[in-house]
Amino acid sequence: MFGLLVGVVWFASNNVGYVLIVRPPYRLQFSFNFLLVLMVIGFLLIHYFLRFLLFLRRLPAIRRSKLEARRLEASNAALVEAIHAVAEGDFASAETAVKHAHDLIQNADHEKLMTALAAEKTKRGFFDKTL
Repeated sequence: MFGLLVGVVWFASNNVGYVLIVRPPYRLQFSFNFLLVLMVIGFLLIHYFLRFLLFLRRLPAIRRSKLEARRLEASNAALVEAIHAVAEGDFASAETAVKHAHDLIQNADHEKLMTALAAEKTKRGFFDKTL
């Protein structure tokens, strides 16, 4: 990196060329080194502007995925709460936690969870007629 920097400085100090742009009635003249600096800065500006546009384009998908992750974390917490409630023998709160998790997940696994909960209830000898 140091060698590259030394080479660039040596090239820039030994370069006495200039660029002349003639567009009647205007005439623009500046050093070749200045043109190289403008080209690098222009490339970087265009590059980061396009990256910013890509970020803005992906922003709704990023927001949706973060909301989805938050919802799944909440449903996992509800399922853990349901497991703890089943282990303690509190089937009513376990059932409400499973229903809350189902509302968060919004898929067909609710029936499987409710079947497993009913099997656990019958295994432990607890039977609720409100089911």
